[in-house]
Amino acid sequence: MIDISSLSWAVALGVVRGLYVFAGSFIAAVLYRYVAEERIRMTTSAFMGLLTAGFAAGPRELTALTYQNPNVEMIAWAIATLFSIPARTYGDAIGERILRARIRASMNPRTKVYRLPENPNEIKDIPGEPPAPMEVKERIAGREYEFPRGTPKEEVERVIKRDLESETGIGRAVVRVQNGDVEVLVAGAKPPVSHTLPPDKVAVSVEPLGGAIHIGEGDRVRVFVDGRELGEAEVWRRVDDRVVLVMEERTAEELLKEITQGKQVSLMAVRGEGS
Repeated sequence: MIDISSLSWAVALGVVRGLYVFAGSFIAAVLYRYVAEERIRMTTSAFMGLLTAGFAAGPRELTALTYQNPNVEMIAWAIATLFSIPARTYGDAIGERILRARIRASMNPRTKVYRLPENPNEIKDIPGEPPAPMEVKERIAGREYEFPRGTPKEEVERVIKRDLESETGIGRAVVRVQNGDVEVLVAGAKPPVSHTLPPDKVAVSVEPLGGAIHIGEGDRVRVFVDGRELGEAEVWRRVDDRVVLVMEERTAEELLKEITQGKQVSLMAVRGEGS
């Protein structure tokens, strides 16, 4: 038999231990749902709660109390065990929410990956410019670039272009991004102009009036400054709206003098012999 005071003590002790049981069962339910992606068994949840309460009470104290008041201990642990039922329910619900948040994050990452064509043959050459070696295309094929979601297309193209043009063997790159796909055109790197200049020639970089889209590398052009012709030159390289001209040193000095005075340069392509 158990008296009223012992019963009250058993209930109070059971509630206190029940709080530890609740905590242990709750954490076990959350972790199990998140990791295993399914609900924890009731027996497992209760065992983890009781184990937590046991460690909190201390093995030595529990042994002594069990010998002194076995009936009180039995009732207290029975009451404490009941706390594992709501702990399992709430813990599983919280674990489910965390799991769904993880799945949503994996399906909608904060970054977007842009990948160059996997097949080197899909990396095209820029028309009219030296082709890039196949080993260079093989080296950059399938390369990935990661950007925060929402990065403007122009910024993506600029960064990829800058990276490709830093590669050995690539002189110029054209990058176009459409619907997440990356189209790449590359031209092989030319040797420095100083390695190919004849002894009596120099090179000058200019930005002609009206751009340089009407001329190509290797063309012979007539050079005009504010409508006055200075002489002829050869286009060694064209990059966007700038061109590198190879010309006689005397003509180059006069051209540079005019440019420093803010005068505009115009180029006219010369029809080749036999055309």
